[in-house]
Amino acid sequence: MFVFIGLGNPDKIYEKSPHNAGFMCIEEICRRHDIALAGLGRILHYKKARICGQDVVLAKPMTYMNESGLAVHKLQTMFSFAYSDMLVIYDDIDLPLGSIRIREKGSSGTHKGMRSVIQHCGTQDFPRLRIGIRNPVRRTADIIRYVLKPLKGQSFAKLQEGVVSAAEAAQMILENDIHGTMNIFNRRKNSLLLQKEEAKTSTRRKNE
Repeated sequence: MFVFIGLGNPDKIYEKSPHNAGFMCIEEICRRHDIALAGLGRILHYKKARICGQDVVLAKPMTYMNESGLAVHKLQTMFSFAYSDMLVIYDDIDLPLGSIRIREKGSSGTHKGMRSVIQHCGTQDFPRLRIGIRNPVRRTADIIRYVLKPLKGQSFAKLQEGVVSAAEAAQMILENDIHGTMNIFNRRKNSLLLQKEEAKTSTRRKNE
């Protein structure tokens, strides 16, 4: 059994914010497979379903980002899954907006939601799928304000592209495995976007 957990904040004002990219991905997977999550108080929304011939638990912690680990711990007590079968989906300010990256394990970096998950799991050896949210226009001085403020126009469209790619990658993990999925999505689908972003950054630095 697989467990896909998307991180975010539950209040409506955060629905289109970069920090809710994980929530958006779970919602996209649910939309594709006509799945409705059920609430478990203020801890989490989840649903066990069958996707691509695999049993999958889809979940969104309702504990707010910084306490995401509480919901993950609750899921673990309910379903007794191996952490190697858990995929945590979340935003990453260090990746270009709309890109995605998949890793089998790693640290939390600066992400407090992932820090909470790792603390409650007692390990960082579990897969994660990161959706890039870095501001494509300018450097972001007030990061907290940027990640919590809803995006609009082309910026939101670009974020949505990343969400869709993440949902496709999650499904491919079910159909194939994480290694094959990493080879496709980490290398091919993001290469052009990353090249463009690096070119923009280089040009901007020359002009500063």
